[in-house]
Amino acid sequence: MGKQNAIQSFFTNDRIMLILVLVNTLAIFVGGFFETSVFFNWSDAFFTILFVIEAIVKIHTYGWKRYWKDGWNRFDFILTVVAIPSLMNSFIEYDLATNILLSLRTLRIFKSFRLFKFIPNVNGLLKGMKVAAKASLIVIIAFVVIVFVTSILASTLYSKVVPDLFGNPGVSLYTIFRYFSGDDWGAVPVRIAENSSELVGHLSRAAFAIVFFFGGILGVSLVNSIFVDAMEDDDNAKILQKLEDLEKKLEEMKKN
Repeated sequence: MGKQNAIQSFFTNDRIMLILVLVNTLAIFVGGFFETSVFFNWSDAFFTILFVIEAIVKIHTYGWKRYWKDGWNRFDFILTVVAIPSLMNSFIEYDLATNILLSLRTLRIFKSFRLFKFIPNVNGLLKGMKVAAKASLIVIIAFVVIVFVTSILASTLYSKVVPDLFGNPGVSLYTIFRYFSGDDWGAVPVRIAENSSELVGHLSRAAFAIVFFFGGILGVSLVNSIFVDAMEDDDNAKILQKLEDLEKKLEEMKKN
């Protein structure tokens, strides 16, 4: 009975399991430099089995309903099940199938997100982010539409001028997204100017400067400000609610 309790205490201790997750993440990272190493293949199998046992012990200890009710448990369970096929890595030849299994194994590094569980008031923070996301949804959609339309227009105008940047709508979409994020924003119009006439070069510089100002600076700033304001409003609403509850309690105490 004591041995069983020790096993339960070990696998239900979130801090211990987090340490194992971080060690496993580090092992996967280092193992990427030694892809054919037998040691790292077997160590990966060890961690996979360890996390399967963790899931079994927690389900046995808490019961399926209580276990599955916790979002972190659901997250861990899905990643663990997805990683199980990687146990066959040591028994098959290294080919495309092995690469697929390795990619499934690598998904387990997302378990390290369990670290967020130990952030104070993380649930309240996540709820605030959810409220903020809803408040800024329309603006985000509008921003995505602007990026999408701009990428199509840029592809139409410059697909022959700089095909590596605007050769098709897909490549153009990636270029415009990088441009709005401020990544080498000055290099794009310079590339266009180098491969076109002087007039087209000047007009393109002016056009991209306007696009970057309204989309990259004002657009991103607007989305950020709405998101932050929504989170602050949610916090203020909670504080006001607590103050109202406190006032009610004080009134009840005065009456008594």
